[in-house]
Amino acid sequence: AGAQATGSVVNTGAQGGPDAENNDGQWVAGTATDTTINNDGRQIIAAGGLATSTVIKADGDQSVHGSAINTLLEGGFQYVHEGASAEGTVISQNGWQVVKNGATATDTTILNGTGTEVANGNSASSQSVQAGGSALNTTIGDDSPSGELLTDLSYQMVDGGRAENTTINNGGVQSVFAGGTAIGSVVNRGGRLEVSIWQDEPVAGKTAVAGSANNVTVEADGILSVDAGTSATDVVIKQGGALWATTDSTVTGTNSLGDFFIDGTTHIATNVLLENGGRLDVLGNGIADTTTVNQGSILAVATGGKAQNIVMHDGGVLIADTGATVSGTNTTGAFGIDGATGKASNLRLDNGSQFTVLGNGSADNTTVGAGSTLNVAQGGTLTGTTTFGDGASLTGSATNSGQLHFSNGNAAISGSVSGDGQLLKEGNGTLTVSNGTLSQSQVTLNQGTLALNNAIINSDIIAQSGTQVRLTGNSVMNGAIDPTDVTLDSAASWNIQRGAAVKSVLDNLDNAGTISFTPATGSQFVPETLTVTNLTGRNGTINMSIRLDDPAFPTDMLVIDGGQATGKTWLNFTHTGDAGLGLATTGNGIKVVDAINGATTEAGAFALGRKLQAGAYNYTLSHGSADENWYLTSEAGYRAEVALYASLFAQSMDYDRALAGTYSQRSSAVNDQGIWGRIQGGHTGRDGNGGIAQGDTPESSGSYGFMQLGGDLFKHDTGTLSLTTGLYGAVGQSSVDVKNDDRSAAGSVRDTVYSIGGYLTAVHDASGLWADIVAQGSRHSLKANSSDNRFDTDGTGWLASVETGLPFNISQGLVLEPQLQYVWQGLSLDDGHDNGGYVNFGDGSAQHVRAGIRFGSSSEMDFGQGTSAVTGFADSMKRSASELPVNWWVRPSVIRTFSSDGDMSMGTATAGSNVSFTPSQKGTSLDLQAGIDARVRQNVTLGVQGGYTRSVSGNSVDGYNGQATLKVTF
Repeated sequence: AGAQATGSVVNTGAQGGPDAENNDGQWVAGTATDTTINNDGRQIIAAGGLATSTVIKADGDQSVHGSAINTLLEGGFQYVHEGASAEGTVISQNGWQVVKNGATATDTTILNGTGTEVANGNSASSQSVQAGGSALNTTIGDDSPSGELLTDLSYQMVDGGRAENTTINNGGVQSVFAGGTAIGSVVNRGGRLEVSIWQDEPVAGKTAVAGSANNVTVEADGILSVDAGTSATDVVIKQGGALWATTDSTVTGTNSLGDFFIDGTTHIATNVLLENGGRLDVLGNGIADTTTVNQGSILAVATGGKAQNIVMHDGGVLIADTGATVSGTNTTGAFGIDGATGKASNLRLDNGSQFTVLGNGSADNTTVGAGSTLNVAQGGTLTGTTTFGDGASLTGSATNSGQLHFSNGNAAISGSVSGDGQLLKEGNGTLTVSNGTLSQSQVTLNQGTLALNNAIINSDIIAQSGTQVRLTGNSVMNGAIDPTDVTLDSAASWNIQRGAAVKSVLDNLDNAGTISFTPATGSQFVPETLTVTNLTGRNGTINMSIRLDDPAFPTDMLVIDGGQATGKTWLNFTHTGDAGLGLATTGNGIKVVDAINGATTEAGAFALGRKLQAGAYNYTLSHGSADENWYLTSEAGYRAEVALYASLFAQSMDYDRALAGTYSQRSSAVNDQGIWGRIQGGHTGRDGNGGIAQGDTPESSGSYGFMQLGGDLFKHDTGTLSLTTGLYGAVGQSSVDVKNDDRSAAGSVRDTVYSIGGYLTAVHDASGLWADIVAQGSRHSLKANSSDNRFDTDGTGWLASVETGLPFNISQGLVLEPQLQYVWQGLSLDDGHDNGGYVNFGDGSAQHVRAGIRFGSSSEMDFGQGTSAVTGFADSMKRSASELPVNWWVRPSVIRTFSSDGDMSMGTATAGSNVSFTPSQKGTSLDLQAGIDARVRQNVTLGVQGGYTRSVSGNSVDGYNGQATLKVTF
């Protein structure tokens, strides 16, 4: 006691923990002057001690149990304890003074903080007056009379304590709560006094306590905020001062209009003046009488609330719905909301106002001004004229039976609008419709832009030249447009309705999306026209309908009137009419783009977006040779499916003939009765020669394979003649790729086949002359695929073969055998239908004569005695392969195919649409086959064969094959 310290610097002590638990640092029991307390430094002023002119840096602190005078908090903390006092403290740089129970702080100045959080956790300079503490003559914020209005940079928090004669300046806030009291506060420009209920975390059994204020003066640009359940009395609100309150608040005093009061007990507010951002919330049980709302101020009336004798000046804000009851005057005259009927009339929503028409409610003759929102719930109705200004918006799901009038500036519709009303857009600016559906009897666009963003519009648009319609996102336009500039983004679409009273005529069309004339059926098809002055294609699509089965070729049409078509636009055509079947075109073809009045079209302006087929024809799109029009013409060659389907006869019949084969391919040199099997695979092809148009089978290339199993059922030897009969079955598949006459790919066909056959073989014992008769039947399942079609059909094939040969021994063990074979076969295919029309088949047939010579060895294939070392198996097993009985043969042949036919027709009942084809297989081929048989067991013979066939004339088949055979005798 009595000691003095001057100019001390304290760097330690604050590490010891919170103020109430920490006794570390510099102790002042006497007098300390000009002390500096740095980060983590601490000064403790004991009872009776005195510290003057102390500077406390960020995260340093001073614990006052005695007296502190003229302390400067530069981000540091000052704790004033019971019985202690602090005088003339200046709080800056987000510093914090805490005035505890029984403590007093006098003449404190709270300078504005940084507005951003610093190391001590504060974002504003603050004074906290706790329960039982007192703060006298505190000044908060910047006292400059002009400059930018600041917000929440310095605080006095009257947290259950008492504050007297507080001056609240720009950026300053006096917050009174938790039973705190403010008396004699003056709220200057940019300051705010807020009275609220205790907002700390709830404590069990503890009731929230309201703050209160008395004898408050609010100057111009100051704010008094009085929350529900709190009070402010003897208030003077001068002109330009703002009041924030509810009908559950208690506020009494005077304003520029005289005395006013808000009684939180009766929930009645009388003669309240709202200006300069003021706000009154009339709650569901509240009543407001004679309220004046000036520019920028807000009157909010909840459902069930009542407000009467209201004066809404220009720029005043109304927030309400049709469940409230409101009456008064605005700048256009009397207005009202009847909460009982849910009807509102003559509302004027300005400056951010918000009004909701509840379900079954209505709003008549509403004006929605800048920044304001009219929300209509499902079932709500708009009647009369609803006018929208710049920045206004309509939200929800409205039913409009009147007129929606959008004037100058930008406005928005977010949600849906239905009903039989109309929409009128005038003035510059953009009306944006987003995320909903707009359905009105008519949309009139006199000026500006109508923009759809992920929205649907179901209405014709009557526009004026110079206006714009923009479709962005996944927007859809259903209706006609006349006339305007239209832009479609890539995901947007426009559907032009058939038979509409309004025809679509555009000035400029910029299309990256999809435009479609709505689909039509044959007898009801009435062509439509889209007329544009200028078309800019950005890979957009136009879908149109056409009848290709009518000699007049009625079609939707695009007209370019006096301007130009540039860029790239894809045209897609849907063939409508009788089964979607078509005719050949004549002359220039079918005009689908009509360039009139000097219009021009670039060479690449249009192209078909997908193939157009009908009947037997492909249709192509081309630029007129003598004009700027575009025409559809049937190609000189047929569509790809003609060649594809015409190849079915040859594919199936080639397989059947390969399966039946010849006697030497099916038999072995061992003539004993038994069962046999063979597996064969090969390649077939045709070169097409003159093509379909010349009656030839189309060019093709493919492969086949089958497994065949047979058995001798009966074998009889008369002494001069040996007879053998048997049956066989087989399963296999063939696959071919087919080409058009121009050698482009037509498609592919896969044929799955199940077959059964029988044979009778007669051999003259003395001469060796033999004859072989085969009868075979097959069931074919064909699947044809092109780039645009899939066609499935089934068929039945039959085949009869008679073959004979006479062997001549030309030397020991060699034989030369002339052979002659006649084959007659046929194929019946089921009729069908693909995307382009019907496909009918007549019965196909072909005859073949083969003349050849077989040359090879003539061993009897006697197994004989072997050298097997296994006891008892010398007569049935060989020791080495060289001991096996083997026969070989080579057979060149000439094959002539004749009397080949196979009618196919494609078309419709419409006269002139049917086109018939008869793909021929006639021609001559050279064939070379070779094989080898080896008897590997007494009763088992294996064979391997291979061959090659080459067409030398006509349209006969090319190919090669290989097979393995097995025969087991018994």
